[in-house]
Order: sequence, then C-alpha cells, then structure tokens
Amino acid sequence: MWSSGFLLLACFGAIGEIFTTATALRVAEAVGLVGFMMLELRGMSKVALILATLCVALPLWEISQGTLDPALVGRAVDRAAFFAFFLTSLSFLQFAAARSALILQSGAILVQQPPGRRYVVLTFGAAVFGILLNFSTLGLLGTMIAKGVDPGDTDESRRIGAIRKRRMTLAMLRGFSSLPMWSPITVTMALITAAIPSVSYPQIALYSTPLAVVLLLLGWGIDRFSYPRRPLPNLPEAPSLWGLLPLMGIVVLVPSVALAVSQVLGVSLIQALLICLPLVSLGWLMIQNWPAGAGRATLTSLSDTWHHLLPGLPAMRSEIGLFACSAFLGVLVLPLIDTDALGQAIVALGLSSGAVLALSACLALVLSMIGVSPIISVTILAGTLPHLAGLEISPTSVAVTMVATWSIVVNVTPFSASVRLSARMIDQDPAEVGLRWNMLYGLVSISVLCLCLLVFA
Repeated sequence: MWSSGFLLLACFGAIGEIFTTATALRVAEAVGLVGFMMLELRGMSKVALILATLCVALPLWEISQGTLDPALVGRAVDRAAFFAFFLTSLSFLQFAAARSALILQSGAILVQQPPGRRYVVLTFGAAVFGILLNFSTLGLLGTMIAKGVDPGDTDESRRIGAIRKRRMTLAMLRGFSSLPMWSPITVTMALITAAIPSVSYPQIALYSTPLAVVLLLLGWGIDRFSYPRRPLPNLPEAPSLWGLLPLMGIVVLVPSVALAVSQVLGVSLIQALLICLPLVSLGWLMIQNWPAGAGRATLTSLSDTWHHLLPGLPAMRSEIGLFACSAFLGVLVLPLIDTDALGQAIVALGLSSGAVLALSACLALVLSMIGVSPIISVTILAGTLPHLAGLEISPTSVAVTMVATWSIVVNVTPFSASVRLSARMIDQDPAEVGLRWNMLYGLVSISVLCLCLLVFA
C-alpha cells in the first residue's frame, strides 16, 4: 500500500493545485511522484524507464549549466502530478464499470448483432465503452469476439471464422481509438489542453468530433468494400439495441455531472471530471450493491474500494510513468527549442500553415513505426507548433491535428497499447493486426486528415 499512498499524496496535491498554488501542495506532489516512481521503478516498461531517466538527467544538466529555472520545474511537477491524478481518477470509473453486470450484457448485445450492422454497432459501441472502461474495453470485447466466433470443422468454415474475427477486431480497435477525438475523459485530450492552455475541450471537439465520425465511417466503408455482403441463412435473432439505453444513460450522466460541477466551482470541464469520477464511481458501486440494503451497500462499496481498487493502483506504474514523465519533460524541453529559428526556416521553405501541420502529422506517424510513442511526439509538437515565428498557425488547428494524429497512430503502430492488447485478445501478432490488417485504414485516414489541413487550416 506504500505505492498507493504515495500516488494518492500526489493526487491530493494535484487536486489542491486546481484551486490554489500553495508551496506545500507542490511539495506533496513531488514527494508523492518520486516515492511512487522509486517503489515501482523495477516493474516499469523500458520506455517509461527511459523517460524517468531523462526526467532526472535534464534538470541535472541544466543545474550544471546554471540555466535551471525553479519556477519552470515547479510547473513541470504540477503537470506530471495532474496526469498521475488523471489516470488514478479514471481507474475509479473503470473499477466500478468492470464490476457491473450491465457492462457484460451490453457487450454481448454488441457482438451478437447480424453481419449487416455488426461493424457499425461494434465500432461505435467500443467508443462508448471506452469512456467507462478505458483499455479494459479491448479486454472485454476482445474476449467476447474470441469466444463468440466458432472456428468450425472445415477449412471453409475456419476461413469464414477468421474473417469474421478480423472484421470485428478492427471495428472494435477503430472505434476505441477514436476516443481522443471527441471524449473529454481521455489522457490525450488532457495532454493537448495542458500543452496548449489557450484551447479548451469544446473548441477542439467542435472540429475533431465530426472528423472522428468521418474516419469511423471511412473504416466502415473500407470494411464493406473489402468484404461484400452475401446472404447467410439460419441466423439467430439478434438482441435488441434498446438494451444499450441504460449504458448510454451512464455515459451521458458522467459528463453532465462534471459540467454542473465545473460551473459551480469555476474550473475546467476536465478538472471537474477528475474531481467527480471517484464520487460517481462510488455511487455506481453502491447501486450495484443496493439489493443488500443502503447501509450494507455503502460498507461493501467502501470495502471493495479499500481492499481491491487502492492496492491495485500500482499496476498502472508504466502508464503513470509514461504520461507523468512525458508531461514533466514537455514543460522543460519546450523552452530549449528555438521556435524563432525553426519558424524562419519553415517560412524560407515556403510552406503554408496547413502544410506544416500535415507534415507534423505524417512525422508523428512515421516516428510511431520505430517505437516513438505519440505521448512524446505529440507533446513536443503541440507545445512547439503554435509558437513558430513567422507562421500564423491557429492553436485550435494544432490541437485538432494532434488529437486526430494520435487516434490514427494508435490504430496502426504495433507498439501502441491498443493494437497490442487487441492482438493479444485474439491470439495474433501485433504487427499483423496493426500493419497488415489496419494499415490501409491508417494511410487513408492520414491522407484525409492532411487534405483537410491543406484546404482548411
């Protein structure tokens, strides 16, 4: 529980920083983050370890050069603690959702739809599930897909079963990966709005949400073109989609409550969401336990949270390390980039703002293929592009470009968690799923994005 205690200390500091800038809160954030990272260092992924090493090396190098800015380091600690709080807060909602029978029932409804509408229902359903379950969406739906496809006894039936599994997996992956473009409850949206403080979630979603719908429909079109429909006799009756209404009610309730809280407290929607999620999640757990009576439901929910959720928080060590360290480095690295010289070099090449954004999107995609996470590339690009001298690049355009690029990248690179987890659920190689199965969708999507940027940015 020591690791969880340090993490919660950093989270409480981050909550306090939303309302005030007391020095004690920043100290709590630093102590909590360092304590958590030190205890969990051995279990972190290689990428997280590299970023953690850079978080130590960069300040030490600046101290040796006499250029370290304590105020800047303080802001970097705030940013890192905020993302640790973000992931911790989301884990409360994921914990409550994973225990709900409603989630299992809704998942079964999605995967048991007839072929004519299965792709659309599954891709949009995965997007909705992602709000509540995050990466557990891929585990839940992926398991249902793997178990729900009968391989059959003949070569032809096995071939058809493999095609069905592939189509359902891609529908799930594409739907889930669209989350950063429209959901306020994503680390990506928080990362972008933190890197570009002048842009808010509604400003981004106004443009990125329609683009997300276009890309999802594009995926559906590729699926239909690749696998023409043919009549299939003796299909069982599909469950009614009306059974998804309770799930949709929860999806609408969470941001609605956060919107009301944001108006009352005078904080941003994302900050309000993070404050509300643990309380909303506890309420959901109590509803699940309500048949035992109000008192018993409260005690059981609190006990489950204490004995199961909190001890399980260190399991996010790699994710917290990745996002917290990326956020910390993003604050410290950006002042080292000479945006004046870079902007003048771009102007000398005669590139338009749209062309710069399109090239940035392509660069992030290419880097992802050699293992550079969009956490790193998008953080640096989002902080750099709005400040390039001589170029009038709208911060909103940068933000929309980055969330769209992120969504496309995590669909295709075999290094992304979404591709790797999707592949694991159906016992496939990540390179097979990301590069061979989904590369056409990725290339067409990035082309559509670049075309939009060249025309409208």
